[in-house]
Amino acid sequence: MLSKLIGYEMKAFGRILFPVYLAIVVVAVLLGIDFRLFSAPEGAAGSVALTIILVLLIVAVFLITIILSVGRFYTNLLGREGYLMFSLPTGTGSLIWAKVISSVIWSLFSVIVAAASVIPFFLIPSFSEEVEKIEISSIVSKVFEAAAPYTATIVLGVLIVIASTVAAIVRIYAAISIGHLWSDHRIIGAVLTYIGFEILELIIMAILGSSLFITINLPGLFRAMGSIGAEVSVLLGCIVIIAIYSIVAWIVLDRKLNLE
Repeated sequence: MLSKLIGYEMKAFGRILFPVYLAIVVVAVLLGIDFRLFSAPEGAAGSVALTIILVLLIVAVFLITIILSVGRFYTNLLGREGYLMFSLPTGTGSLIWAKVISSVIWSLFSVIVAAASVIPFFLIPSFSEEVEKIEISSIVSKVFEAAAPYTATIVLGVLIVIASTVAAIVRIYAAISIGHLWSDHRIIGAVLTYIGFEILELIIMAILGSSLFITINLPGLFRAMGSIGAEVSVLLGCIVIIAIYSIVAWIVLDRKLNLE
């Protein structure tokens, strides 16, 4: 059932995000064509306009991903659709994690699309000519050779990024779940709960004096990079945060939820 729920969520996200992805690809291609066919100053205005549109689309795709992640959890489980969702022959945990997993996957897709959108800049004539002079295969080989000793660090870094994303999502879901317990002003309740979570995490970090509870703290994450022990600590912290907030969301939705 979990796989079916994930498939349902993926389709729901895709109906909205795919057109935005397509728009990014189209604008990126047009920008690449503009770079190749026109040179400054003749093509400057068109290039600037397309670049602005591309940047706005990239910002929009991340905002839409966040809005969909939050919105679908709220409307699908805590709104009128909740009666249908909780009548399905599956556990509350599956309902929560279907949304978490889908949100993470689409977040990664959005990052990949945003990263790929810079490819047209390599088509700028003056830049591409310089790139063609470089032995790409040789550079790639040297990069992999240099990175080989740090494989464990790189793998842990990737896991931390994914775990941090999951932790951020379940924290939001837990806050929304608790906020829904308020009789009135549930959105305000969710926001205040989220702020309370952040303050509580900071207090715990201050008391423990360790990086165990660092989740999406970028300065802390960068300090941890290169140190296996620190990276493992951060990853464990993310896992602890994920477990705590998942349990909080599950308890509220499974035992305390009132859809009336």
